[in-house]
Amino acid sequence: MNTKSSKIRKCKGCGLPLSLNKNDLAYTPNIKLDYCQRCFRLKHYGINSKHDIALLKTSEILDDLAIKDKDWIFLINDIINIDFTVINKFKTHRKIIYVFNKADLIVNAFNYTNVHKNIVALLKSYDVKDPKVILTSTTNNVGIRKIFETLKDIDWNEKIYFIGKSNSGKSSVINALIRYSGSVIKPLTVSGYLNTTIDVKQIKLQRHNVIDTPGFNSQSSILSNLTKLEDVGSIRNKQKIKPVTFQIHEDQGFIIDNFCFLQCECKNKGSITFYIPSKIHIHRTKIANLYHNLENVTNQIYAVNDTKRIDHEHILESKNKYNILVEGLGLFSIKGISKILLNTFVNVSVVLINNPII
Repeated sequence: MNTKSSKIRKCKGCGLPLSLNKNDLAYTPNIKLDYCQRCFRLKHYGINSKHDIALLKTSEILDDLAIKDKDWIFLINDIINIDFTVINKFKTHRKIIYVFNKADLIVNAFNYTNVHKNIVALLKSYDVKDPKVILTSTTNNVGIRKIFETLKDIDWNEKIYFIGKSNSGKSSVINALIRYSGSVIKPLTVSGYLNTTIDVKQIKLQRHNVIDTPGFNSQSSILSNLTKLEDVGSIRNKQKIKPVTFQIHEDQGFIIDNFCFLQCECKNKGSITFYIPSKIHIHRTKIANLYHNLENVTNQIYAVNDTKRIDHEHILESKNKYNILVEGLGLFSIKGISKILLNTFVNVSVVLINNPII
């Protein structure tokens, strides 16, 4: 009789040990398959089952991470959904590379240098010393070679962690590195849903063991107020972001679906550019008609919780340019505006950037 225990197989998607128990998160009907049933459904049908259990499991694993000073961190951020909480958490770590993913949403050949410079300045304003920044896009492979070359300069026996908020694109960046290296490793599961990756996963890239970690959960995202889980995936999953610009010659209001509204006071000429998912609608209105139009704007796609809202009000220098980051929604670039009032859910993080990214 063979008493040797078989090697535990892990799901290629979430990283959890595969299980034949239907009550387990990584249940599979066949232990020889590469993906658990949850990840298979995510990968092929966009169905996210057992979401609440996944959130709890992810939090437990992140709490147990034991990153040492000698370890390397590649901190991944979505360039229009920057997580300043995670930046502050790791800013004193000595060996850290700041990766700003999905750069194709706002970066092109003409503004690349300026955007890179602006992000470095932004990090310094958060007391990050001498930040090493790489702009990436897994859509057109921008920055992937630079990450690969950076990895080659790291000693083979040093641990390398890929860390970031859920949906920042950690697994997508690793998949791009796998393709660039010519490896035959199967790609990781990616989706627009929160916490596709649940357990820590080690991926062999050339001579390095790269560690893909679960994403940090954010309760300050505007998407956390959606009542239908499938709407989160609908908005986040491969959504094309096409900048929408409005010229402003007088005080104006903007209603962004059920998520928020914005009042802009303009003394002369101004403009606002929205970098948000294309499925989200923007309704322009005069300030005098804003509240009346709010009552009439009904969105048939996105249902939101009946939660408390709060005003974010700022007096601005109209000659300056600013960025507003609304977590989970995107980036607003404003110029020529003397005052703004943004109303959204009380839990949502809204950051006004005096040193704009774009």
